[in-house]
Formats: sequence, C-alpha cells, structure tokens
Amino acid sequence: MFTEITWAAYLRVTAAALFIYYTILLLKFYFPQIRAAAGAGAPFHSMGNAGPAEPNARSAIMEGGGNLTPAGEFPQPVTDYEIIEELVDRVKKSLIEAFESKADQQTVTNGLKAIVNDYPLLGQSTFRPSINEFIATESQQHGFTFMNETLAETLWQKA
Repeated sequence: MFTEITWAAYLRVTAAALFIYYTILLLKFYFPQIRAAAGAGAPFHSMGNAGPAEPNARSAIMEGGGNLTPAGEFPQPVTDYEIIEELVDRVKKSLIEAFESKADQQTVTNGLKAIVNDYPLLGQSTFRPSINEFIATESQQHGFTFMNETLAETLWQKA
C-alpha cells in the first residue's frame, strides 16, 4: 500500500512519537517532584520521606485534617501499623512517667483514655483487642495491676 515507507522508518517515527508523548506526560504529572528533587539535591526515589512526623501530624491525617505534604508531592498514606506504633510509644512513655511519679489509678486511667481517644480510627479497627491486651500487659509490667483487658476496653468510650 505505502511503498515509500519502510518498516524501519515507521518504527523510528513511532518510537520518536512515543518518546515525546511519554516525556510530556512525565513532565505534566511529575514536574513538581522533579523540580523539588533537583533543587534539594535529593535522589528522586527518596522523595516523600521527609523524616518522622510530629505526633499530632498523623492524628491530623487520620481525622482528615488537611494536606500535610509540601506542594507538588503526593501525600504518603498512613497505615494502621504506623498509627499503632505511635500509640504503643505513647502508652509506654505514659506508663513509665506514671510509674516514676507514683500516680494513682484514676490518673493512669485518665492518661491512657486521653491517649486512646487521640486515635478514633483504631477504635473501630480489628486491632482493638490486641491493643487492649497490650495496654493491660504493659500496665501490669509497670506495677499497675488494676488494669486488665476489660478496663482497657472501657478506655475507648468517649467521655
């Protein structure tokens, strides 16, 4: 049909057109990230790992509290595991402080209730029984023998 066009010429034109097309797509959707990586001197694959978030930053993300990423970057999803790790760290620190200050039962319970209420999504999570078990076990290890899984379950109720 087209005798003046060879397969080699057709493939070269097609490859050039595809290269231009994908370059335009790349620049359209990833230009802000590329510019940020070039400006900061960071490798492209490490973008979005700005370091540890502040304790309230994850809570804000969980509750839909806005976009916390710099302009042009895609927000990184926060997994249940990251949220649970943060909760575990806060519970441990709280129990250590309560043990050192020889806090009473009501103070420990109120402190744990405040921590647990900062994570409303975990209240409906399938990890809730495991978290309750952790709170009870960790409390008993720090000398707060009154805490059991049943009492830990009541911590999730809003005041």
